[in-house]
Amino acid sequence: MTKNTSTTEPGQLNECYLPDFCNSETNLRLILVLELIAMVLALTSAGGSNNLFIHLALISLYIQWIGLTSAALLCLISRQNALNSTLKATVISLLVVAAVTAIMTSMAYLFNEELKLELFKQHSMLTSIIYHEAISLILYGLSLRYFFIQYTSKKIIKAESKSRLQALQARIRPHFLFNSLNTIASLTHADPDKAERAIEDLAELFRASLKAESQISLQSEIDLTKDYINLELLRLDERLQVHWNIEAKVDDLMMPALILQPLVENAIYHGIEPLQEGGEIYIKIKSNSDLTIEITNPWNKAGVSQRRKGNQMALDNISERLQLAFQGQAKIEHFAENDLYKVLIRIPITKTEK
Repeated sequence: MTKNTSTTEPGQLNECYLPDFCNSETNLRLILVLELIAMVLALTSAGGSNNLFIHLALISLYIQWIGLTSAALLCLISRQNALNSTLKATVISLLVVAAVTAIMTSMAYLFNEELKLELFKQHSMLTSIIYHEAISLILYGLSLRYFFIQYTSKKIIKAESKSRLQALQARIRPHFLFNSLNTIASLTHADPDKAERAIEDLAELFRASLKAESQISLQSEIDLTKDYINLELLRLDERLQVHWNIEAKVDDLMMPALILQPLVENAIYHGIEPLQEGGEIYIKIKSNSDLTIEITNPWNKAGVSQRRKGNQMALDNISERLQLAFQGQAKIEHFAENDLYKVLIRIPITKTEK
């Protein structure tokens, strides 16, 4: 993948804010919008037309030719990387729409006798071109404004999401860090090899936490979570038992960073630690139409009121990040059932780039 090395003025966007006109979904939306415009023009220009449906069909054909031809040309131009800044995208796309409108208007005017388009009634060719250019550029200008606002909104959402991720990455529970260091200190003389492995796991955990990646592979998130569990096992020993059930191609799937590990941390902190005898945590990961993650831990009713607030804040944080990352398509549920506490996450499938 090559990096864009072009320079821009401060505040100028490097990426094209126009939608991808090479995308079939974008073109389908374009067709629907153009058809609505055609209906409005047909109703306002029908006049004494005997057959409104034929008039609508002709106007639709005319409008769709202008819109789809412009989209096709912008698709070709974008593939040449010619729309890589706000200024270029605006000027070039306006010129394309203006040129296509002028050409299509001229052709339609010449064949007006055969087509009997009411839009050209009692107008000269020059007047018709100016009239239709004005309508076309006004409508496209409004569209550009919409495209730009939508683009900047997405950039703001991504920036906020990254900021929230970095805030979460910077938040390491002090008690976990102190407990881990105390455990390592106690193992330094008793079991140096185990202490060394614990230091490596802690270093890996902090390295991953300080990275600025918004998404990582599912395998990397699982490895990070296992490093965390290994550290907690040194402290909790037999009180903590973790069971994994993975039915997914972990190397092929992506997910937002630091989702699974904080949830397992919550399960240990709120579910295992309050119990003198400890307990079991079940982690189930499946991928079908969605990537599903289910975490189950014991639910200590006596300790709920003491730790509920911290648990809810962490879940709200993760829920908000998922909503930002997947635009409302992700779901997170958490509930207590039969002395067990379950957290269930469903996120859209995102595959790694090969």
